[in-house]
Amino acid sequence: MTRVAVLGAGFMGGTHARAYRALPGVELVGIYAPSGTRAAPLAAELGTVWTDDLERLVADPGVDAVDVCLPTPEHRAATEAALAAGKHVLLEKPIALTLADADALVALAATSDRVVMVAHVLRFWPEYVAIRRLVADGELGRPVSGVATRRQAFPAWSNLFARSDLTGGAVVDMLIHDFDALNWVFGEPRAVTAHGRRNPRSGGWDQAQVLIRYDGASALVDGGMTMPDSSPFGSTFQILGERGAAEYRFQAGGRGVEDTGGGVNDLVWYPPAGAPTTLALPPEDPYAAEIAYFVDRVRAGRPAARATPADARLALAVALAARESLETGETVAVA
Repeated sequence: MTRVAVLGAGFMGGTHARAYRALPGVELVGIYAPSGTRAAPLAAELGTVWTDDLERLVADPGVDAVDVCLPTPEHRAATEAALAAGKHVLLEKPIALTLADADALVALAATSDRVVMVAHVLRFWPEYVAIRRLVADGELGRPVSGVATRRQAFPAWSNLFARSDLTGGAVVDMLIHDFDALNWVFGEPRAVTAHGRRNPRSGGWDQAQVLIRYDGASALVDGGMTMPDSSPFGSTFQILGERGAAEYRFQAGGRGVEDTGGGVNDLVWYPPAGAPTTLALPPEDPYAAEIAYFVDRVRAGRPAARATPADARLALAVALAARESLETGETVAVA
């Protein structure tokens, strides 16, 4: 039996907690939140308990792993406490808001015998995995260009988004998904040039176009959370290689990514000759796949090969370079 504690009862904390509850051989020991407003009904739904005593839950000798879904400024302290208590850690993205905190966590994970993984869920999203496999298998040839979009209305499911000082704004909290996915395909990013606008609702850069330069390739990320309230959540991911191209289009049935009914979910492969092919993939919940992978690594005692702290640190470096470029109007090297 693998025993897990979830820190945070917001949208992502609830998503992770339900995924653990659905896995055989996993016990959800408890849910931490400073208030029972959301935690109490979530715990009742899942047959566990909620607590506002973070230290006690993390130190519980019966807990094997801790899933950190707290606000990003709390990530470092919670992860350090969990590792000090000998727990495995799944940390929600972004890994941190500063490179100093990210570097500290990467270094700590490297010296720990515990599994430390960052929840960059696109690395478990079936269509992104399929595109990455097309690249790795050489079907696309060398990738030379990429375009990713991610757009939504201002999120209604958390008050945190009105505080860019706590989230980093959309360029850090939201577009980091695409920065990480593009790094997964293209490798080491070199420099970033960005243009965008601040959002008076949050004070942050919530709309941006970000050009990322890689060795022999480039990619453009466009998106944010300033779409009209009537607009559904939507994203695309297009990779052009020397031997073909792949394009994924997703549009939710409503404002949130979780509103899947009546939406669009198409992955198309464009070969160098012949007709395009729509690739049909078995339906899979990417959050459940991510959680299952983490639990498997914990049980095997093997470090995560996907969504590592180093991967997450690199995605954050792109996001912070993009924010600096937005503020200065200059091209910024990725640190």
